Amino acid sequence: MKIVIPDSFDLLESDRQQLEAMGAEIYDDIPDSEQVVIERIADADAIAVGWVDITQAVIEQSPQLKYIIVAAVGYDQIDLAAANARGIPVINCPTHNSRAVAEYTIGLMLAVTRQIGAAQNAIAQGKWNPRAHCGLELRGRRLVLLGHGHIGQQVAQLAKAFGMTVDWTDSRTPAAELDRLIASADILSLHLPLNEQTRQLLDARRIGLMQTHAYLINTARGDIVDQAALLDALQQGQIAGAALDVFASEPATGAPPQIEAFLELENAIATPHIAYNTAETTDRLGKELIANLEACLSGEPINVVNQPRG
Repeated sequence: MKIVIPDSFDLLESDRQQLEAMGAEIYDDIPDSEQVVIERIADADAIAVGWVDITQAVIEQSPQLKYIIVAAVGYDQIDLAAANARGIPVINCPTHNSRAVAEYTIGLMLAVTRQIGAAQNAIAQGKWNPRAHCGLELRGRRLVLLGHGHIGQQVAQLAKAFGMTVDWTDSRTPAAELDRLIASADILSLHLPLNEQTRQLLDARRIGLMQTHAYLINTARGDIVDQAALLDALQQGQIAGAALDVFASEPATGAPPQIEAFLELENAIATPHIAYNTAETTDRLGKELIANLEACLSGEPINVVNQPRG
């Protein structure tokens, strides 16, 4: 079985060596076009990808392809319909970053509710006014989690240690109950995969349901939120604040104006999709990726997230 890793993501050297011993061809950059991806995986039986999109065109021009592995929890860059039509299992690495993202989520809660970013910016501007930065404590606050998978469950555990009350939704939650919980939250935190059911789930109407003292935390996917509606709500003071680690149409380099706009607000924190990024996560990712490949080599794939035909 030919294994190709067509783009670069963080791996321990020992895991890289093990992958190469399994026959993996590993590239150390991120392709700048779809055509480069197609050329790299043209005769691959299995691929493991970090950042590149595996579109219908890529799948159609990869006749040998039998397995697609995503070196992440999210798999929204894969055309699932095209993979299903070809009978190709799409496989993710579902648990390696759960603790890292959960801890980062709590960190963002603390940062935005205690105005840490705004206070640092004030010092950078030569201002020293401690009384200008009155935050709030997490104890006793109501946290509502949209999503209760591996990450959401760990966020709930950590939040309860702060004395927060926690409620959550999942894919079975009726729309009316979802609306009620959004409206009840002091802090709303997103932990959902991006798919057709969750895209723009938090639209302008639902953002409008949030209390004026509420905060939004997003470490899931940017397109779950109507980004323009959120920016407007923050600018108008319709909600108290937001801390965002993910954005719609995330750039490879630089920050486009729609992301920079959040940085201009004192009630917003923006970071460049780093919630997953710890030394421990890198270690676990390599192990999980190798386990996925070994399962594919045995013909018994694990962590399959789609419904391939045949």
